[in-house]
Parts: sequence; structure tokens; C-alpha cells
Amino acid sequence: MDNNDDESPIDRALNLGPIVPPDYSKSISTIVNTARNDSAKEDFTFARANVREVIENGTDAIAKLATIADQSQNPRAFEVLAKLMDTVTNASKQLLDIQQQIRTIDKADVPQDEEAKKHVTNNLFVGSTSELQKMIEDMKK
Repeated sequence: MDNNDDESPIDRALNLGPIVPPDYSKSISTIVNTARNDSAKEDFTFARANVREVIENGTDAIAKLATIADQSQNPRAFEVLAKLMDTVTNASKQLLDIQQQIRTIDKADVPQDEEAKKHVTNNLFVGSTSELQKMIEDMKK
């Protein structure tokens, strides 16, 4: 390292370079853009994979623990088996909750213009009955 007049004696003794402050504006914009780009779907995929893995591993463990509890006839083994079964059941419920939550998020992500095109909430025709019948006949053709 070159000896510059701007360096303090401590910087020279510890062989430290100049401190360059990070550019937070780039990192913040990157975080915001990442949050906007389907982060909910990524989180959903991650959470779903984790819960499914817990369920699969728990199911395997239940089969092994059931064998151990049956062979040992130990009350503690049956207690642990029951607790594990409860945990796997709760994980299954969480998986369904995650499914419901992602559907709610997906529905909220649909732009209002597209949502309005899909559903007609109120339909009002202003005109006479003969005009309405004529319009219906024209639509059939």
C-alpha cells in the first residue's frame, strides 16, 4: 500500500485501504424490484417444498417408529409416535393453508381491468323493451 498523506497512522499500521461507502440506492432498488417480481410465488414454492418434505420425512419416521413402539411396547414410544402423527397432520393442514393463501395472493395480483372484464357486477340497459329484443336478436345472428 502506498503511503498517502490522507491515511492515518492507524490505517498505515493495520495496512487498511480507504473506506468506500456502499451505494445503498442500487441495493434498495434491487430489493424492491426483486420483491415485485413474483416474490410471493417464490416464497410459496419454497414454503410448499419445505412442508412437503416435512410430511414425507414424517411419514417415513412414523412407519419406523410404529415398528419400534410395537416391538418395545414402551408407553413413551407410543407417546412419541402420537406426537409425530399430530405434527405430520398439522403439516398437512399447513400445506392446504399455503395453497389457499397463494390463491388469495394470485387473485389480488390480477389487475382490476382484467378482473372487471371477467365479471359483470351490475348490468343496466336503458331503453325500451322493443329495443332490447332487437338487440338480443342482433346478438343471436
